[in-house]
Amino acid sequence: MGLPGPLAKWTRKAERAEHEWGRREVDSWARTAEFGQPFSWGEAEAAVLARDYDRLPGSSVARMLGVVGWTAVVIAAIPLAGASLIGLVLVALGCNETGADAAQDWFSLATTAFVVATVAAVVAFTIWWETRRRSVALLIINALNLIGSAAAYTVLAVSTATAESWLPVLMLASGLVSAATLGLGLFSKPEGRTNNRRKSLKPPRRGPRGDKRARALRARKRLLEVVVHRGLVKLDEADLIRVGEFPLGYWSELDGLDEREWRRVLERRHTGWRDFTSEP
Repeated sequence: MGLPGPLAKWTRKAERAEHEWGRREVDSWARTAEFGQPFSWGEAEAAVLARDYDRLPGSSVARMLGVVGWTAVVIAAIPLAGASLIGLVLVALGCNETGADAAQDWFSLATTAFVVATVAAVVAFTIWWETRRRSVALLIINALNLIGSAAAYTVLAVSTATAESWLPVLMLASGLVSAATLGLGLFSKPEGRTNNRRKSLKPPRRGPRGDKRARALRARKRLLEVVVHRGLVKLDEADLIRVGEFPLGYWSELDGLDEREWRRVLERRHTGWRDFTSEP
């Protein structure tokens, strides 16, 4: 199934713009640069990293979309993480009403809030059950849920107002599940302990960061196309993709390899003593 028409059109336009960027920023020197024979991958990559490049087309839009996306996530997470606190406020407002009907309106809203709080508590417990690890985010969510639920239950209990029977049940459910998950989390190992070895197998980051890193990767990709076109290296389509996916700053580890080592490095993502992924 292909992309929707407007999105596919925008994607093609972005690809063309990036291709033109590569031709403008890289071809001017890469088509005539001397890399020596045999071809040195490390020297070629060093030539890429030694230069400054204009911004990639669409980078400002991508950055703005990223900010908007994270903002949306935060806005969506606030009601979920603080649903019991919102419910506490609604319960307090309902208890302060003198009229029964007005109080019930607030309690109905509070019931909705504690439905969300209970769902959040169950989701948090499910996440803990799958990972069996202590997560700071889950500890905070469960602590807020427990505090809000306990406080709301206390406020309702000491008040003369009468709420729907579901409201105190939801408060108890949210509070008890959160308390259990919080206790289990506190006695669990910190999150990420089991992944230390896996993380150590990734190559340390080399080269620039942020936008400059994205530009360097795009420039290196264009350089690879140029040197293949010039006949300086011979790569089949699969190896072309693998070399392009090689971590930034590590092309030098492709130099001086025989055919067997070349296959091991590219196909198994293994260089020397270190296994690592194709993440840039």
